[in-house]
Amino acid sequence: MNSMIEPTKKHVTVQIDPAACARWLQKHNNYLILCHANPDADTLGCGIGLMEMLRLMGKRAYCICASFIPHRLSFLCEERSTMLLEQLPSDFFWDKIISVDVAAPSLLGSYAVPFGEDGYIDLAIDHHGTHAGFAKQTCLAPTFAACTELIFDIGSEIFAWNETDRPIPKQIAMPLYAGLSTDSGSFKFGAVTPQTHHRAAALLASGMAHTAVTERLYGSKPLSAVMAAKAAYEDLRFFFDNRVSLVSFTEETMKRYRLHDEDIDDVINLIRSIQGVCIAVHIKPRGENTYKISMRSIEGYDVCSVCASFGGGGHPCAAGCTVIAEDAAQVEQRILARIGEVLNETEG
Repeated sequence: MNSMIEPTKKHVTVQIDPAACARWLQKHNNYLILCHANPDADTLGCGIGLMEMLRLMGKRAYCICASFIPHRLSFLCEERSTMLLEQLPSDFFWDKIISVDVAAPSLLGSYAVPFGEDGYIDLAIDHHGTHAGFAKQTCLAPTFAACTELIFDIGSEIFAWNETDRPIPKQIAMPLYAGLSTDSGSFKFGAVTPQTHHRAAALLASGMAHTAVTERLYGSKPLSAVMAAKAAYEDLRFFFDNRVSLVSFTEETMKRYRLHDEDIDDVINLIRSIQGVCIAVHIKPRGENTYKISMRSIEGYDVCSVCASFGGGGHPCAAGCTVIAEDAAQVEQRILARIGEVLNETEG
């Protein structure tokens, strides 16, 4: 490990806004940026975008992630499949540690130790309403559709970007746009605001090749992802008068279709888009007796409260959790019982 920083115990996180965050970033010189494990475009877009911002400021910065980078997102990090701690330059010693789009230390995966220890991280930049407040300082915007919106605002405080004489550099705009596009559901989700579109317009004004970005994100599926959709439709079931759709993948399913984790990422959106479905549930195996739950919902149905019941979290319409149970059938029973409660509370 390249740092001698000792964690601070029993701290109370200090809430700061983008302007204060910008001032803090200007004070130090060497930054380590942490993305959450099983990365999506928002955490990678934040990490890479912030790294490029700091380098433009003359700082030294590197971004790491405990998991493999999905192929469809590898264009964000120069087509690399990994950004691991052990791959950092041997002469890099960080002064400060920043997490991006990380709601809780457990989401750091294998880097939860030691980085997830209370107060070890110096600054957490996030947009999850369930943020756990684990860092010394927190810059939080729970109403933002994507965490990259927050990175954009911090950068605007530093560089005073505008669309005419001071456009955002392409190497910063591209990852921020990728995160904004995906976490906003291609600008379909309820958290999208006029300001979201203003930020998107500023990113596009950089001259970045946004068609290449969207093609990589949405228009180029590997055959294995298509087979994942086939497997999902084969297992697709409905509950509560077809208002809840559910797919449960098993280890056998994964082996039969030769699927990887990144192949099944879009299954949850596939089954949520079915007409009449209010809540979609995807159950995935994560080792012996361990299951990862992903949920999506339409506006007004709070799946974050469902996942919070099992120690997870996220956003009202997009959340997840991990459940330990004897088998997938037991997981389904417990999840559906809690969803039934939410449906009753919502529909009264």
